[in-house]
Amino acid sequence: MSRQPTSRVLDKGLWGMSAPMLVDQAVTFTIPLTDMFFLSRVSDSAAAAVGAVSPLVFAGNTLLMVTAFAGSSIASQRIGANRYDLATATMMAYVLLITGLALLTALAINIGGVFVAGWMPLSAVVEQHAVAYLGVIGWMVALWGLRAAFQTILNVYGEPKWNTASNFVFFAANIIGNSIVVFGLFGVPPLGVIGVAWASVAAIGCSLFFTVAIVHWKLGLRLPLRRGLAEFPSLIRPVVRIAAPASLEPVSFNMYMIALNWIVAGVGDLALKVKVYTFNTFLFCLMISVALSMATEVIIAQRVGRNELDEADRQMRQSVKVALWGTGLLALFWVIFYRPVLGIYTDDPAILALGFWVFVLAFLSEPARTVNIVMGGALRSTGDAAFISYSTIAVIWLFSVPLAYVLTITLAWGIYGVLAAAVVDESVRAVIKWWRWRRGHWREYGVAAREAREARRRDMKSEV
Repeated sequence: MSRQPTSRVLDKGLWGMSAPMLVDQAVTFTIPLTDMFFLSRVSDSAAAAVGAVSPLVFAGNTLLMVTAFAGSSIASQRIGANRYDLATATMMAYVLLITGLALLTALAINIGGVFVAGWMPLSAVVEQHAVAYLGVIGWMVALWGLRAAFQTILNVYGEPKWNTASNFVFFAANIIGNSIVVFGLFGVPPLGVIGVAWASVAAIGCSLFFTVAIVHWKLGLRLPLRRGLAEFPSLIRPVVRIAAPASLEPVSFNMYMIALNWIVAGVGDLALKVKVYTFNTFLFCLMISVALSMATEVIIAQRVGRNELDEADRQMRQSVKVALWGTGLLALFWVIFYRPVLGIYTDDPAILALGFWVFVLAFLSEPARTVNIVMGGALRSTGDAAFISYSTIAVIWLFSVPLAYVLTITLAWGIYGVLAAAVVDESVRAVIKWWRWRRGHWREYGVAAREAREARRRDMKSEV
């Protein structure tokens, strides 16, 4: 039997894990900016179209990534308890689950996305670009989800540096592909929006191949396919217990983004263009909070697996503080240099005129969004996912969407109304997550604690 690798997560700690993840996320969140640049070379309408429907793509990505992170949190807890054979079997099970979900997600976006674009109040030109993009991009989402499964395995074993390399492969392939299809290099005719979509599919395919190769040949990990299939229901049950409720929150949030884009599109194409350019710029701020959240999830999961609950609490608080400083400074940078940033995409004076206050409102939402990302990930990694997901859905659809409509349409605040509503939405959800963590319910949701309770119940029944 070949020697299986061991995890180095706790040896590396927050800085050792998050530093390569930060570079990884910097590359990841540069990709929407570069895509937006190439789309703006086609036209502002093309960029607005893709931006308007991109939350649907993000929702598909999020569903698959949350499932992968749920699986990795269970695997991490198994490793924390020094049960490596069970951890690798869990990895095999969630790779199989994500493979099936990836295919369904791709078909849903490629086919169902057209109906979403038709439902939104887009102009004829913008809708045409959106439909063309959605007809292809689902396959990129599927491959992205498969890559996420293998990337979480590298994180679990304390080797996030290879995910950075994988994203560099994706970034380079994406730049080359987009340059060819947008500018018509090497005799290829310019293919517009549909070419950008196929370039993304090809780029993520290259990155997926690289990541799988690293897991199997460089890391030397052998995933037990037979055991994964034979014990699939029991292995995947604790994963689904986290993934099912946990996926509801981010998927609901991306549907919320679709609703906001629907409201903004009702104001007009100009408001939609400004919103899309601003949103994609501030996505780059997420690189810090997401990197720290990913590192924190793995560390806390292993701490919980070891029953080191006070250390897990201290880790979460440290991660939130560091993330707040990092995202705050980066968001402030965007506000100060808003005009040259928007100038990368467009020279439309109407867009540039709206830019400053739009960027200021986006800046104000960053602290709360950072808390939501880091604390939400920490709660999910412990298994305490259901309450957060259900409360988030309630806040978004019962409060935030109506507030956005009232401010934007009823009170005629336009684009400023949507962004003001986003500030309130993020703040309310951040307070709920902080309150939930302080309550300490997460201490009882670890897979080992849950299995111990179930074992005690079985013993009590057998005694009776």
